[in-house]
Amino acid sequence: MKIKEAIKIINSTKTARASLGKEEIYFYADGLDRSDYFLMMPQNVNNWDDVDEDFEALYSITLKDLARVMDVIQRLLDTPIKERFPEKKYRLVVKRDNPFCPKYVSNIITELNGIGFDLSIDEKEARIFSEKELNQIKGREPSLAPAIDAMKEPAEGKTDDND
Repeated sequence: MKIKEAIKIINSTKTARASLGKEEIYFYADGLDRSDYFLMMPQNVNNWDDVDEDFEALYSITLKDLARVMDVIQRLLDTPIKERFPEKKYRLVVKRDNPFCPKYVSNIITELNGIGFDLSIDEKEARIFSEKELNQIKGREPSLAPAIDAMKEPAEGKTDDND
């Protein structure tokens, strides 16, 4: 289970909420701040011993929602740490001579002589690539690997439904 999926499940309950801190996930009652958490789980743990609890705060959520939270945490703990995080997404940007007018790769086309790139000046038309997709392209065309690495730019906030 991915962390964003877990947070979405918890936030669909009536009395419990979850949010992501810098390195932890906070579980708290609806209407309260995450500093009033009833459970706090570091993102990279794999056992219940590392989950911090505040039993007083537990009284503000229903037993049904608490059971849901506990189930989600167990599913996260059962998920290998590497698989909990969404895969990073990138767009490819060709910066040309003028840094104020970048061109974005909107499509990659397999041609007879190799690979071709469709470019756009509109950032909204930029294709979003996963790290896995870029590695596949670099594997098929190793000579393009340095260029792809040079064009790679994080696509913050550009995720698909699998994250």
